[in-house]
Amino acid sequence: MSNSDVIIIGAGISGLSTAWWLAQQGVKVEVWESEPTIGGKIKTTTENGYLSESAAGLLVNFRPEIDRLIKHCGLTSAKQQRPDNLKRYVLHQGQLCSVPMTFAGIARSPLWSHRGKLRMLAEGLVFGRGDRGESVSQFIKRRFGPEMLDTAIDPFVSGTLASDPDLAEAASVLPRLKTLENRYGSITAGILVNKLWKRRRVNHADTFSFHGGMSQLIEAMAAAPGICIRRNVTIRQIEPDQNGWQVHAETPYGSLNQITRQLVMSTPANTSAQLLSEIDRELSQLLGSIEYAPIAVLHTGFDREQITHPLDGTGFLVAKRDRLNLNGNLWMSSLFPRRAPAGKTMLTSYLGGARNPGKLDLPDDKLITHGLGGLSRLLGIEDTPEYVRLDRHHKGLPLYHGQYQAKLHKINSHLSDYSGLHLCGNYAGGVSVRERIYQGKITARQIIQKLHAQGNNQSCTSQHKPVYATPARLL
Repeated sequence: MSNSDVIIIGAGISGLSTAWWLAQQGVKVEVWESEPTIGGKIKTTTENGYLSESAAGLLVNFRPEIDRLIKHCGLTSAKQQRPDNLKRYVLHQGQLCSVPMTFAGIARSPLWSHRGKLRMLAEGLVFGRGDRGESVSQFIKRRFGPEMLDTAIDPFVSGTLASDPDLAEAASVLPRLKTLENRYGSITAGILVNKLWKRRRVNHADTFSFHGGMSQLIEAMAAAPGICIRRNVTIRQIEPDQNGWQVHAETPYGSLNQITRQLVMSTPANTSAQLLSEIDRELSQLLGSIEYAPIAVLHTGFDREQITHPLDGTGFLVAKRDRLNLNGNLWMSSLFPRRAPAGKTMLTSYLGGARNPGKLDLPDDKLITHGLGGLSRLLGIEDTPEYVRLDRHHKGLPLYHGQYQAKLHKINSHLSDYSGLHLCGNYAGGVSVRERIYQGKITARQIIQKLHAQGNNQSCTSQHKPVYATPARLL
């Protein structure tokens, strides 16, 4: 049985990000993936001149760490920026209405009543910080009133995160807003202070993709020197070992058994739960209790002349009260170039989620009909699409429902009992590509701390002490 310093189970964005940050510090990493492809749900497909994304289609960034990673991967010149002049739409009373992004715009917008606007502007006068574990709905109603929830926040949470604002925990789903409230007593005051002090890019997030789609990012990270990726690896068992962890797996070429000093489980919560069931039953049950929303992604290509809407925005989101089959729709050809052939356009719709989980039980033809039915009236589509592709994710996104921070605290408490074991999945720390990369860096820092400590402990008995970067040197 061979030994290694770090094994990461799962070659999705979380696992690859952890591996990439480690590799930058000279730590050799093995990434074991059960599928023949890497990237998890992130997958770019090019067919008949249309470029579509199976899951995440773009990256919204305000973190300098992500800028550095992209630069180190040599992807700066491959970035495709979203045009600054694109509108953001929501479905409101059966019509698509643009969402204002300034206080002056809110004052003029037909999305809210005069009473609703006054309530939102009075946010700075709201005192108190709410109950621990309050839902998104409770939090937004308390701070801004019900109209802000129904018109803006509900579509974001339901459409972008496939979640339910009545069940989703505000601290987990809207951590930046909760932080502003906790720090300044008011979200409005926090935004103004950060703007005056120019802290981070609070209102200037960089939105982009890549010439080759999001898979270009995955491939660039995986190609970093020091990362060894093994595909088609089925993990059978993990168990603690005096030198770390034993990992037993099957491959098309036979059994694979290895001891590793640091083990990262970058798999869906239910998969991690199964692997840990014989080691820590309560930890396994906590992970197994995390719910996922099923999501269908419908890609449709049209002749541009078939659509009467100007498509002058990023797309639109749908609030629960509007009862549309879609949760949202992205106008990919408006966002980025070369997503469709010349004279064509690509529209990507999202169905299912916590709002309509049963949608994924429908056969393809009915699911496609449901998706197209909502688009035709809103965008003035006069014919059937010339290109259709459907991606189904039965465990699409984790739902941060209930007392979620308390659940994560219990998980971390159990995890602290096991030396060298790390969990890094999108069920903790945010589901976006930006946050997965950032959480990968945090996990890598923890691993380097452990390896550095282990190296010091071994120095008394070995003249060849392994050298690892200290955490402060992690890019």
